[in-house]
Amino acid sequence: MYLDNEKLQLSTIVFQLRRKSAQKKKKLAEIRRTRKVINLVDRRLKDWLTAGKYKLNYKSIEDIVKEMDVTSEELSYFCATQFGKSFLTWRKELRIEDAKRLLLEYPEIPSYKIGQSLGITDKADFRHQFKSVTGVTPKEWREKYLKKNLRK
Repeated sequence: MYLDNEKLQLSTIVFQLRRKSAQKKKKLAEIRRTRKVINLVDRRLKDWLTAGKYKLNYKSIEDIVKEMDVTSEELSYFCATQFGKSFLTWRKELRIEDAKRLLLEYPEIPSYKIGQSLGITDKADFRHQFKSVTGVTPKEWREKYLKKNLRK
């Protein structure tokens, strides 16, 4: 009876160890898959950026992921983990950083034309996006920073 009880305890321990081992293997496989996805999206996103495609006016996020050959879930996961924000927010901020540079480099070009060159075709939409990122309109931003540059 005592040996039977020990055998039962031993077999229970072996079962638990095997289950934990299987869980660890499963978790490792999941980590490998996640790393693979992150590397894939990273490469595709870098190619997309290098080609300047963030400036294009896509009809939907589905068009973008289709072009990158990734899923929307993969892109969303990547942006959330790597940038701490959604893809659309990240792309908007990227465009606005370009717009800020262009507003200073080309003070003679109307701000809405700069927005159009970055894929934001509607004047009001460009103004709204710019203000949501910087806190001021493109015109206000340009005036403020052109004055600063003139003082130097």
